[in-house]
Amino acid sequence: MDLGNALEGGVRLAHVRNTKRNLMIVQVVIVLFSVIVLVSMGGEVQLKPFYFNVGAVLYFVILMALVVGVEGFFFTYLEQWYTKSFSARSYMLKRSIRRSMIVIAVAAVAVFLVLTPFVADAIANATSESGETSTTAVFRNRDALGLTTVERLRVESGLPAEVIIVSKVNYQLYAGNVNDLRQHSVLTANDVSAGLDLAFPHTPFGEYYIVVNSESPVEVSYTAHRTLSPTFVAFISMFGTLFIGFYTAWILLASKIRSKYTKGAVYR
Repeated sequence: MDLGNALEGGVRLAHVRNTKRNLMIVQVVIVLFSVIVLVSMGGEVQLKPFYFNVGAVLYFVILMALVVGVEGFFFTYLEQWYTKSFSARSYMLKRSIRRSMIVIAVAAVAVFLVLTPFVADAIANATSESGETSTTAVFRNRDALGLTTVERLRVESGLPAEVIIVSKVNYQLYAGNVNDLRQHSVLTANDVSAGLDLAFPHTPFGEYYIVVNSESPVEVSYTAHRTLSPTFVAFISMFGTLFIGFYTAWILLASKIRSKYTKGAVYR
């Protein structure tokens, strides 16, 4: 049997398919245009040092994918409604159900990965930076793709010492002037001899300096602990759950509709 002929349903079916295709083209153009705007005007990309915030683009793409998926349910319903053959209707819904199961599986894996503690711990261990300095040390608050961020700094010294955390720009402006560095710092700790964990705030991407201020030379050990970006985790969790919910609802509805056609279908 010619599948193309089996799926034919007249002018109305052709109109539904043309509308679906045209709408898809428009949405692809919107996605491409929006990605270009986000990248070029949103400050989400720079060359030196290289930084491309994948999340900012990925969030919008995933949102549009969800919108397109929900639209796909509606168009699939219309296509099978205007298709004459029960066999074609059954086959069409069967394919849609299979695709939905794949989407649910991918979404479930994504949610599992971002919410599972051992995955977060593995990422933290693999991306954390450690070292020692008696003057200054440099680290970046995010990775080059914006997927991980420094959550906290562990600093410790054998003798009393002050630690000042400051952005690269402010360090270059005020290097040598401790009071100005303190005033424009991201974090300060008066004495790290007992060891301190400093929560690192949300800051723009860039290089940050750990400045040691002490009356006598002293080595300060530090560790920049990284974790998955909280915004990235929240977004993936939310949209993964939405994908699972919408596609599960569609599978239940499509299965119920398909059951009406299966008995009379030539192929299933």
